[in-house]
Amino acid sequence: MKYFLLLIGLIHFTFVRAQVPSLKHRKPIAVTDWKFSKGVIYNAQSTDFDDGLWKDVKVPHTYSMDAIEDVGYYRGMAWYRNQMVIPKSMEGERVFIRFEGVGQEATVFVNGQKVGKHVGGYSAFCFEITNAVQLGEKNTIVVKVSNAPNFLRIPVDDALFNHYGGIYRAVHIFSTPSCNIAPTFFASSGVFVTLKALERDKANLEVRTHLSSIKSTDNTVLDIKVSDKTKKIVFQKEVIIDKLSSGDSILTTEIEIRNPILWNARKNPHLYTVEVNLINDQQSDKVVETFGVKTFEVDAEKGVVLNGAPYRIYGVAMHQEWKERGPALLPEHHKVDMEMVEEIGATGLRLSHYQHSDITYQKADEMGLMVWTEIPFVHNYSGREGQNAIQQLKELIYQNYNHPSIYAWGLWNEVRAWKSKDEPPVLLTKKLNELAHQIDPSRLTVSASDRGMESNMGNLTDLQAWNKYYGWYYGEYADMGKWLDDARKDYPHIALGISEYGVGGNIYQQDRTKLEKPIGNYFPEPVQTNYHEITWKIIKDRPYVWSSFVWNMFDFSVAGWNRGGIKNLNHKGLVTFDRKVKKDAFYFYKANWSDAPVLHIAEARNSQRTEAITTVKVFTNLEKVTLKLNGKVIQKQKLKSDMHTIVFENIHLQKGENKIEVMSEKGKESFTHKADWFLVMDENNTVN
Repeated sequence: MKYFLLLIGLIHFTFVRAQVPSLKHRKPIAVTDWKFSKGVIYNAQSTDFDDGLWKDVKVPHTYSMDAIEDVGYYRGMAWYRNQMVIPKSMEGERVFIRFEGVGQEATVFVNGQKVGKHVGGYSAFCFEITNAVQLGEKNTIVVKVSNAPNFLRIPVDDALFNHYGGIYRAVHIFSTPSCNIAPTFFASSGVFVTLKALERDKANLEVRTHLSSIKSTDNTVLDIKVSDKTKKIVFQKEVIIDKLSSGDSILTTEIEIRNPILWNARKNPHLYTVEVNLINDQQSDKVVETFGVKTFEVDAEKGVVLNGAPYRIYGVAMHQEWKERGPALLPEHHKVDMEMVEEIGATGLRLSHYQHSDITYQKADEMGLMVWTEIPFVHNYSGREGQNAIQQLKELIYQNYNHPSIYAWGLWNEVRAWKSKDEPPVLLTKKLNELAHQIDPSRLTVSASDRGMESNMGNLTDLQAWNKYYGWYYGEYADMGKWLDDARKDYPHIALGISEYGVGGNIYQQDRTKLEKPIGNYFPEPVQTNYHEITWKIIKDRPYVWSSFVWNMFDFSVAGWNRGGIKNLNHKGLVTFDRKVKKDAFYFYKANWSDAPVLHIAEARNSQRTEAITTVKVFTNLEKVTLKLNGKVIQKQKLKSDMHTIVFENIHLQKGENKIEVMSEKGKESFTHKADWFLVMDENNTVN
């Protein structure tokens, strides 16, 4: 009894509703409590290794928070150990362990036996551990992790974002019958839905199911059921498999949906649900996935055509990390991020620069966001990372195949081939492009270039977009318009997209006269706001721009940077790193993109004023706005600007404290925003 109680103290497992839909019907156990230690440790995978002095941690966990807190961070090996009882209820079944993401490499041991190794820090991986576990007894699970540099792995350097180490996404143990829908096929759901033909009154689709069986078996049934958003069954089919061979196999089933409801982005993100149930010998393995029906193309003249109609893709790029947690985010953190993307009114989302958590794609499907997702083939290359890039692309596509929000697979970002078209990244890109179309012929490929319209790496993918930072790293703000117009004139056959645009903005810095761009220590927020006002108008007025993405939705960490007054931070976000403050530029875009009421005083944080006569700028999508100064109505204006901005001019501030208030109404709702400004004057009552 004493041993049993001690064992229970080492165990932390719960039956949960897993984040990943394909696990929900497999009684997943979340493995959250681990022992942890950094460094090269001899024989730490052994069952009798003494980890009594190791630190107790909860997964998701990262050991790289020093990348945020200090200059530089630990890049090396670490170990995680867990001792747990796997329930006897799994007896007679196949047992698996699935990691949603480990940075950047992981070797997994169960009871001292190596069960697999995975290289790549952003995709899920799954190993069968049936022959390694002892059901109803203590099992020792050990993971050796490393985020050390490796030129055989993408990305090869961390110049643009941190390469965090650790088990920073969820871990689950689950079981299936001996005959299952393969969970180890690139850690995917094993079920893939593809649109084959679409007519007004019907959609013909193909459901490809990957099966796995440890023995040959007779009279197996595959039951496929499709339901719409209201849970009404719109298709059902039962397939009899007379003889299912041992090993892996694929079963392709044609289905038809009458009068299909299209997944139409934010206008109507309608999702169908496919339930695939494999039944054999009175046991069943069920996988449930959502999918959407849509058509997508890009025209150099019209831009994006979604379901036969023009559709503008504009929005933000996004990393996955918070100030307090790094990348070790819980579901609620991902939901907060996606709710902000939805709030701002974005129609598109670029997931930079790697595969994101599955919950992000799920929320994008539900919200109707158009998603560009990509592998971490970023910036530099070694010429030796080809096999890993191929592996990570396969994982990205197979694990996210059914998400209708995804319109393109991203193959690279700012990778440069300086010398010729025979350099390794060019040849690799061609391989990746061919592979993407082989796996998924229904989607396009895309890449993000920081070179000119023509380059050795350029235009190898179906779509090309450009990272442009006019007025920050080079040129003037207005050069964005000139570049777009010239490019359209000189290359009329190429569809033009902006994959990144933005400038730094520190909410604690408000004096625009002190700007030190692009790598100085003063990035005033008003400069960032003004940049976006000018640049968005340039993009908005050119409907042929098929996509545009603000860099970035959130401030994020880059270890070793010392810019903009806060170390280790890229300040280009529209929201602060801790998600506590939405910058003025956020409200500018929300007023322009969203239908939700917006009323926001720009530069409200610029509280110390030195000019007695000033302007009050308001971002709004409301019809009329009233301005009050120190409780007195000063002006009323109607919204006339297509940039959703009202400017109250010649506002006379009094010495000392001034209370600014704007008010508006929509129907029966009232809206207000306030600011406190202090006019600083010298002893002679003149402005300092």
